[in-house]
Amino acid sequence: MSCNCSHLQDKTVVITGAGGRLGQRLVARFEEVGAHVVSVGRADTTQLTLDLTKEAEVRDAFARIKHQYGRIDALVHAVGMWSEWPLLDTRLEDWEHMMRVNLTSSFLCFREAARQMLPAGGTLIGICARSGLEAAVARGGAYAASKAGLLRLVEAVAAEYPVLRTYALAPSIIRYGKNTGTGVHADDLTELAIQLCSESAAALSGTALQAYGNQ
Repeated sequence: MSCNCSHLQDKTVVITGAGGRLGQRLVARFEEVGAHVVSVGRADTTQLTLDLTKEAEVRDAFARIKHQYGRIDALVHAVGMWSEWPLLDTRLEDWEHMMRVNLTSSFLCFREAARQMLPAGGTLIGICARSGLEAAVARGGAYAASKAGLLRLVEAVAAEYPVLRTYALAPSIIRYGKNTGTGVHADDLTELAIQLCSESAAALSGTALQAYGNQ
């Protein structure tokens, strides 16, 4: 896919979860179109290494980014985990870990990015899931609840701060490599994230984009 991505030239874009498979693609593509990318995650290959479920670490990281670059134009929060457990076998620690990784990290990163973006504005993008938008599947209660919570967060932030363009990308299955199975390819998801950073996407703020790909 190709696009006219001049809107990202010299913009500061923070990508969290940058060490993961989707995160690496996001970093490479955003850099390709001219953005100043700050990669954040737990991998040694990222520019900033921190635990994105820890309030103090997230707060300090976004403040440092703003201080170094002068502004933050967009955040693509690609942190997430997936697992499934039968309800009766789901331990409280499993449930809480899922919420911390998928939902608490989203809250902290959205809040601290917004703190540094206001009052000028900016773009916030989270990665939701089909089961967070529509119907959860058996054994997937914790995952679906965490992703549904992310969607509600996106809606609330967009309603509270119209100057922040806030979105959720909701893939079904993310495909990598050349496999042609069901789901959406990671490269197509990356292109959607790039387009959402444009002012032309402002009318979609507060919504989740269904990115289900091949059914």
